Amino acid sequence: MKTIWKYELQPNRIQTLPIPFGGHILTVQTKGDNAPLMWVLVDPEMPVQDRHLGIFTTNTEVPDNPGRYINTFVIYDGMLEFHLFEMETMPPEES
Repeated sequence: MKTIWKYELQPNRIQTLPIPFGGHILTVQTKGDNAPLMWVLVDPEMPVQDRHLGIFTTNTEVPDNPGRYINTFVIYDGMLEFHLFEMETMPPEES
């Protein structure tokens, strides 16, 4: 049986999270204290695998191939805009 897990993300950085194999990223949004949260549909019986995520602010540099676009979210009443991508691999400078 599948379930939905919630992950807290770090804005404006590339990060790796352990997510059960086959987990489907549903969305990313903010709650209350403006912390970005990501919800993923997972089978908790599956082994975890590292998934690479890039969160980029509007008007900042983005890698040539940022990966698969997931969602856009805002914090501080819309003052800052972020865009979440899932990357196939970590960029060399981040590894």
